[in-house]
Amino acid sequence: MYYSTQVFDGEFTGRVVINTTNSEGFSDRFTKKHAGYIFQRRFQIGRHEYFVFEINETQRTRKISKQTEDSDIKNLKLDLEVDFVKQEKRFLRVPKTADTEWSNLWHLNDAVSPSMKVNEAWNAGFNGNGIKIAILDDGLQTDHTDLNSNVDTVNDYDYQSTDDDPTPDVGSSHGTKVAGFIAAEKDNNECTVGVAYESTVIGVRILGTSGLTDSQEAQALNHHLNGGVDIYSNSWGPTDGYGFSEPDTLTKSALQDGITNGSVRQKALFIHGQQVMETRDNCNGDGYVNSIYTIGVTKCRRRKECMVL
Repeated sequence: MYYSTQVFDGEFTGRVVINTTNSEGFSDRFTKKHAGYIFQRRFQIGRHEYFVFEINETQRTRKISKQTEDSDIKNLKLDLEVDFVKQEKRFLRVPKTADTEWSNLWHLNDAVSPSMKVNEAWNAGFNGNGIKIAILDDGLQTDHTDLNSNVDTVNDYDYQSTDDDPTPDVGSSHGTKVAGFIAAEKDNNECTVGVAYESTVIGVRILGTSGLTDSQEAQALNHHLNGGVDIYSNSWGPTDGYGFSEPDTLTKSALQDGITNGSVRQKALFIHGQQVMETRDNCNGDGYVNSIYTIGVTKCRRRKECMVL
């Protein structure tokens, strides 16, 4: 795969994504017709099927430019079998909270007013039972003792390493903390309890040092969609301070498809979390939170509210 030693936001990669008018046997026909491309994978967003190819630099006399689109892309657009083609860029995506510990559960235990009235919801039977939530983040400790009973380890995935192990690079992770906030087990004498302590979470690792492309984001936001994911939790986004950076073409399609063709019980919900660090910050200044297909949730850091798992 094509990775630079240092990723710059918006740099071109050697990855090319194609939608074709005739998908049957397309990858073989394409590589025979266009030398210098290696087939990587195929994926589907709604009714559209996409093929991912990697430019094989060993068969070329020039290197891939990180600043400009490859000159061969114009030739690919002339192929009558190609309906859509894009050389992908790699974007930096970062966690949107920086919690390091959690001293108490004031946000759940009615220690503040007005409270979230979580106890009332639990007493009414709303505890997450039967709900499946995909945690799109920097990884998930699937064997964590406060989470392992509520983790689906069959359908998790790592879009950074392209394997089915979402374990983070280090022991702790932002994604594990988010999962704990949602689905930590109740009354097990461990660290904390989740708001939806009987829900099921799926670890989907998308954040890492190599950045994220449009097709990776799109696949992650439709991950196991037909398998019944109800909610996609996204406590991440573009780096703050650079304007209304919005989802790219395939990611927009994935969001639209999720709310249109979600699980049988309900259409998929896409939750994008933001943290307001100061009074000058505005969580609306983000094209993901602003999308008509997502629900934005914000948190104002007025007191210590961290969680250790």
